[in-house]
Amino acid sequence: MRELCRTTPWRRAKGIRGVIFLDPYGMEVEWETVKAIAQTEALDVWYLFPLMGIYRQAAKNAVAIDDKKRALITRVLGTDEWEDAWYDTPVGQKDMFDHHQTAIRMVNVDTIESYVKSRLESVFKGAVLEPFRTHTKKGAPLASLFFAVSNPRAVKVATNIASYILRQPARRGRR
Repeated sequence: MRELCRTTPWRRAKGIRGVIFLDPYGMEVEWETVKAIAQTEALDVWYLFPLMGIYRQAAKNAVAIDDKKRALITRVLGTDEWEDAWYDTPVGQKDMFDHHQTAIRMVNVDTIESYVKSRLESVFKGAVLEPFRTHTKKGAPLASLFFAVSNPRAVKVATNIASYILRQPARRGRR
């Protein structure tokens, strides 16, 4: 995908527009791929973001995040700033051995989803719609379907089409 985005002369080929659907298995889509798509200014994206995967990898206690998990989250989000944004050490709290507690996750799924939206907005210069969240059969958040427009001049038509798709009654029942 990155190769296609890099080698196609998107800006010279006037009027070329496309839509990509990213439906990763787990957390396989690297931020560099998302960024490459945005930089074309010709491709819009439906991105089924693995919300549950990120939430599970970002353990409640920061000590439980090993280097492999930390690198995976950073690769998917394109920055390591997520850790400072999501974790904090409780002020003045100590454990039973009088040691200061380690950082704990202070955000919930909604906050993580908002963080992902802001990351997408940092590279998609057109627009990023509010996501449609999917859930497991038991109601736990599973994934967030984002729609992002790469071309600022195509926002109106692209968001009208995407909004229409998201409003369809058959889709509302599948949350």
